[in-house]
Amino acid sequence: MSATYIPLDRAEVVLCLDRRIPAQPGRPMVRVPADAEVQTGGVAVHRVEGQPGYLYYLLDGCIYEQDAGRLDDLPEQIPGAVLTVVPGDIPPDRPPSTTPDFPWDPPVPPEGDATTTPAE
Repeated sequence: MSATYIPLDRAEVVLCLDRRIPAQPGRPMVRVPADAEVQTGGVAVHRVEGQPGYLYYLLDGCIYEQDAGRLDDLPEQIPGAVLTVVPGDIPPDRPPSTTPDFPWDPPVPPEGDATTTPAE
């Protein structure tokens, strides 16, 4: 069994985790060691040699619950990782979205602007 760290852009990781963050207090999470190769990106875990692995998204040194599977055996596969629970002091707001909000109505130029034409 082996784990491979994959560096990814933080915005990409946040986008992939989507509704899984902020994680719910009391839910399981895995903390990777502070000296790990990557603190934000991915960790590919190969549970069975020769079989495809699973990619877990890593955000700020933490792996939260994901579709890749259970977290309870990850510390055995990632050297120095620790299984713990999400603390209750995580702020309730979501991380910034990478998709801009588009207004329904286009902005109206101010009166007297050079781009406006006088009414006839």
